Amino acid sequence: MPVYFSVNNLSFRYPSYQGLESPLLFDSLSFSLQKGTVSVFLAPPGSGKTTLSRIITSLVPSYTGGTLSGSIRLDDAELTELHSSDMLNKVGIVFQNPDEQIICSTAEKEISFPLENMELPPEEISTKVQNALSKMHIEELREQVPSSLSGGQKRRLMLAVLHAVDPQLWILDETLEEIDIYARKEILETLKSSGKTVLILTSKMLDIYREFASDFFIFSHGTIEHFQPADNKLYERASELGLFINLHMPEISVLRDKFLKKPECDPVIRLQNIKFAYPDSKFSIEIEDFSLHRGKTTAVIGTNGCGKSTLSKLIAGLLIPSAGKISFMGKETDPGKLNRNVSYLFQNPDYQLFLPTVQEELEYGLKLRNKSTDPEQISDAVKIFGIESVTASPVLMSYGQKKKLQAAIYYLLNKDIIIIDEADSGISFTEYTNIIRQFRNSDKDPAIMIITHDFKLAVSNADSIYFMNNGKFEEPGDKLENILNYSFLPGEIL
Repeated sequence: MPVYFSVNNLSFRYPSYQGLESPLLFDSLSFSLQKGTVSVFLAPPGSGKTTLSRIITSLVPSYTGGTLSGSIRLDDAELTELHSSDMLNKVGIVFQNPDEQIICSTAEKEISFPLENMELPPEEISTKVQNALSKMHIEELREQVPSSLSGGQKRRLMLAVLHAVDPQLWILDETLEEIDIYARKEILETLKSSGKTVLILTSKMLDIYREFASDFFIFSHGTIEHFQPADNKLYERASELGLFINLHMPEISVLRDKFLKKPECDPVIRLQNIKFAYPDSKFSIEIEDFSLHRGKTTAVIGTNGCGKSTLSKLIAGLLIPSAGKISFMGKETDPGKLNRNVSYLFQNPDYQLFLPTVQEELEYGLKLRNKSTDPEQISDAVKIFGIESVTASPVLMSYGQKKKLQAAIYYLLNKDIIIIDEADSGISFTEYTNIIRQFRNSDKDPAIMIITHDFKLAVSNADSIYFMNNGKFEEPGDKLENILNYSFLPGEIL
């Protein structure tokens, strides 16, 4: 088949800033895609995937500066010669952080906005919006304010925008990691059957990609390697780079023991008969009995929008339940005390980072708690979490680096409870496991709760697993087999 999309001899470097010397991200990078294929571009965090996605869409260097050379062609068009405003019908992108894209007051308006810019008739816009909502199974979100959606729901909304606009090339930057496994499979099936050319940029080799992708590219240390999905060397290489978990499918009977398994020791925190509902929303959560235990890691899994982050905010004292009791160290407590004793790593790190430098971010929480800002202690945190520079501005850091900075901040605060809300997006499996290990090795020996859509991460890191559905915990039952089949490669690999 003829080449449809190609990157040829691409080289790029950002401008350098104080505390952040910009390396040469790409040096004569070349690869190509065939029309109508789904391809995966796999690379370690910080290697330039997001930059590549924005070069392809003409956002970089137009709005960032930098030095670019080389050619990017889509069919008969040279993309580097086009302005981003001329790309609407050619290339569509879902950002790693969808909050950077969302601008409208409802999901429906978000989908219709680019269609209006294309000057389509109102009747056609209405039809396209309805089809997009239906295709991404988010009809119930039509009138929702996008800022109120979960991270996964926001990504599905942006996929619906692409479906409505219908560009020739789809660029998905770490899009599927925070989408639940059921929706992930549906989306990949839709993309595969649509005949669209799709490039998925990711720092994780999800097992399900093998079923839908035609080509895999691994980019590391300036070198790109091309693999077919059946090539075991793909998984060997991805494992070497920490981008793939080499874990065979466990027995269902063994997994069932992890679900709703409660340690015998006294809980650090316990929620009993908790009820909570957002104003002007039909959604609510009801937690009959849930606890976290010192020295144990608990994973919470479930579909997008089922209430996992809401549960986290209740535990952290950021939301107040309308009914029920929350006990900390055996005593009923108030939200203020919870907030002082819970470290909550938000799903979107931009909600928690706001100071000019990494150094100031690391010192700020310690100062608020009247703790020493020992330079050696801060230096150790920077080292163990792999943060590049203490003088760098968090604004200029990659999404994954921001998540590691979040972890370093709360590691220094050394609290009793750690909540990690979908921190696996934008970082490698190795880096994610390192974050959990470092928290586990701290002298507080905290209770840890992880929220993830990667069942392999839950299986390999958690002592117990809770399955959440529509605001409640439930036994996975027959769903467990589907979860396994969607999360593990078929057959033996490696």
